[in-house]
Amino acid sequence: MTQLTHAQIADAKSNDLNAVSSVIRETEQLVCRRARKFATTNDHTDADLIEDLAQVGRIAVWQAIGDFSGNDPAQFMAHVDQSITRAMADERREATRPGVSVYTAKRFEAALCQAAGDPYDAEKIAASEEMGSDKLSPDLARAARLSWLGLDSLDRPLNRGDFGSDYTLGDAIAQEIGVPADLVDSADIASHRRRVVREQVHRALGLLSERQRHVLKADHGISPVGFYGDEPDAVLADDMGVTAEQLKQARKNGKKRFFELYRAGARTW
Repeated sequence: MTQLTHAQIADAKSNDLNAVSSVIRETEQLVCRRARKFATTNDHTDADLIEDLAQVGRIAVWQAIGDFSGNDPAQFMAHVDQSITRAMADERREATRPGVSVYTAKRFEAALCQAAGDPYDAEKIAASEEMGSDKLSPDLARAARLSWLGLDSLDRPLNRGDFGSDYTLGDAIAQEIGVPADLVDSADIASHRRRVVREQVHRALGLLSERQRHVLKADHGISPVGFYGDEPDAVLADDMGVTAEQLKQARKNGKKRFFELYRAGARTW
């Protein structure tokens, strides 16, 4: 809820200094909150990036005053929020996508929505005719994918059925833990990532044959199977009651099948 009045907004649009100052004071908390959100990735918050984004946000507020067509306080704040979000998203893409332009990053993220969050499928889509005039070259699509993989942020788009393409990782986590999206922080995203990875690993393992599942669990020490990764294959084969060749085949086929199942599951993250 904003404290700004219709008259203050109208005066700010006419460049009245007192009214503009009131708008700046009223929007400062929003600017800082959005800057922290955009500067937080995985379990790390970049303090320098926060300040850079805040400056971008303050400029966006000035611009939003000039291009707002009404004088309703609630509509004005929604307009300011959209302007801040767009400006900070562009700035963060530029700061965190080494070797990839903002335009390329935007096109890849559009492909990511179509790929339901799977960056490898997004790479294929970004370089396909599905993108129309926004199609990337294979090299640019690969560069965008490599750049994207270095960052997992709360505003990463997720395609979740009825929620639409604007649904983000932050929204998903907020729904999961039952708090407003603005209160989701880096610790929440790290916890969410650990949980979904753990669940997806066990889900994929559960769909393998018993022999394949046992070999892969033994290779990595996944409970209740002990860790055999440092032992010769003959030791594990003997404990399983199979030949070394059967063990190798189970590992080869199990890894291939696990990859297919795990990657399919990752599309829903």
